[in-house]
Amino acid sequence: MTNSQNLSDSMDTKTETRQCDKHGEFEAELFRIMDKWHGGLCPRCDEERVKAEAERKRREELAEKQRKVERLMGDSGIPRRFQDRTLDSYRAETEGQKRALQIARKMAGGNPDDGVSLVFCGKPGTGKTHLACGIAHEWIETGIPALFATVLAAIRHIKSTYNRESEITEEQAISVFTRTELLILDEIGVQLGTEHEKMLLFEIINERYQQMRPTILISNLTRSELTDYLGDRVMDRFRESGAVVAFDWDSYRGGKS
Repeated sequence: MTNSQNLSDSMDTKTETRQCDKHGEFEAELFRIMDKWHGGLCPRCDEERVKAEAERKRREELAEKQRKVERLMGDSGIPRRFQDRTLDSYRAETEGQKRALQIARKMAGGNPDDGVSLVFCGKPGTGKTHLACGIAHEWIETGIPALFATVLAAIRHIKSTYNRESEITEEQAISVFTRTELLILDEIGVQLGTEHEKMLLFEIINERYQQMRPTILISNLTRSELTDYLGDRVMDRFRESGAVVAFDWDSYRGGKS
């Protein structure tokens, strides 16, 4: 027999009628330890305290989750114009738009570890950035970091390390884009100044492919033009790990992209 069993067997208990100011009369369960009687709390009051504590913890967890979401959104680099764009607010009227939305929803609801990646290419103002940011919203809401950047901004960030006063190395700058859970790279196909700059872009894309990290490329080029720019090998990798979606319908009124 354990010590706790011995204590339980030897413990004096009793029941007495008591009055609760809130719930009225109740039968109180008391136990004696060291010649002092303990217990006797109103069971309904006790139940309410437990529920109140659970509710307090739930609210704290929700508040902490919201703070994390706001922090991730603030760090995401998503342009202010697109910070309120969600998959639910995307207008899908044509078959092409419905297919694009379906593909976006599938990625948004998937497991980041699957390494699914997408290419959104085609006419300006057709909802490419809207859908990409909508996917990012879905992931950020679940606590998954995302990073949005234009190609030029990414290259500029990396090249800033060439300054002797830079506090980080080129490798560390590149890792900003290779290590984030979800990377959205916009303006793929813009004219880069040197072959080295294009190689930096390919290094980011290739490293993310090798590490199976989800990536979304956005370009105003056609599928054929983008293939010429990135090469068959890169495009094949995106088709293998996800999809290449051509946005070939007319621009939305108002120029949303």
